[in-house]
Amino acid sequence: MRIDVYIGNPIIATQQDYYELEELLHEVEPDCHSVQLRQERLIIENLSCRTFHYPRNPTIQWVADRLRNMVENGL
Repeated sequence: MRIDVYIGNPIIATQQDYYELEELLHEVEPDCHSVQLRQERLIIENLSCRTFHYPRNPTIQWVADRLRNMVENGL
């Protein structure tokens, strides 16, 4: 899995945040292709590609829930 972290994203502030996200996403779907944390949106590529706009206070758990939802729906 590739995680691309762009400057100004609201999820990852420290290296520790990155490692926590990486571990959580690996638990949800170890074969996910990529996750991009951009300034205004999240892009997840699994079997398909989905874009999500961040809520007011996004968290690492929110990102994992988006991936979990995609996996459960076969996306």
